[in-house]
Amino acid sequence: MSNNPLGPMETTSLADQAYRRLRDAVREGALRPGEKITERDLAARLGVSPTPVREALRQLVHEKVVERVGPRALRIADHSASALSEVVEAEVRLSALMARLAARNATDTQLAELTDLLDRADRLVAQTEQTVTEHGPDAEVAERLTAVFRLLRQFHHQVEASVGNPVLEGLLHQARAFSDEERLDLTIKLAPERAESFRRRYREHRGLLDALLERDEERAEQLAMHHHREALIQLSSS
Repeated sequence: MSNNPLGPMETTSLADQAYRRLRDAVREGALRPGEKITERDLAARLGVSPTPVREALRQLVHEKVVERVGPRALRIADHSASALSEVVEAEVRLSALMARLAARNATDTQLAELTDLLDRADRLVAQTEQTVTEHGPDAEVAERLTAVFRLLRQFHHQVEASVGNPVLEGLLHQARAFSDEERLDLTIKLAPERAESFRRRYREHRGLLDALLERDEERAEQLAMHHHREALIQLSSS
């Protein structure tokens, strides 16, 4: 990652690049909580036109990283520790409710798809552990871990989709404390020093799947509550 999050950008996928660079700048402190920003200034600092910056800001406003304080006025959101804690609790409770309802509503086809996702993740984990044992960590290991992470996020999203309630899905999306890309970045950052914690949470996915397969609503809700709370608390404390 560049030492200057707001340096000039490449010229491909500009909206996605702008989103990631601005999000990184907020996380690294180059853009500070409460700081006023404008599309034009950010575009100049990133070396692009205002259009991709406008698209990136729209997503960051949606994620509540940036807040609109006037027709053309924006600022970096200033979330206190207590506010973040409340957002985390909202996400945990909604995720647990979705797991309960998934145990009730998921079709057999959807449950088979969830099983396939974890089977694929297990194979990648086994390959990664073998590579590390034989050759040590390398770029291929990092790529596989990223692939595992994306499979697990897909697993959780498909659990939510299997409920069949777009209103609840929308509420949960609004309540998320971190985007998937933020989760990925933080997970990669924290994994080396908290490897055993991540292994334990990885195994919890199989327990949740078993509860869903058994249509055990109570256990699915309890397992999801514990799993999401532990994960979000760890990410929030980074």
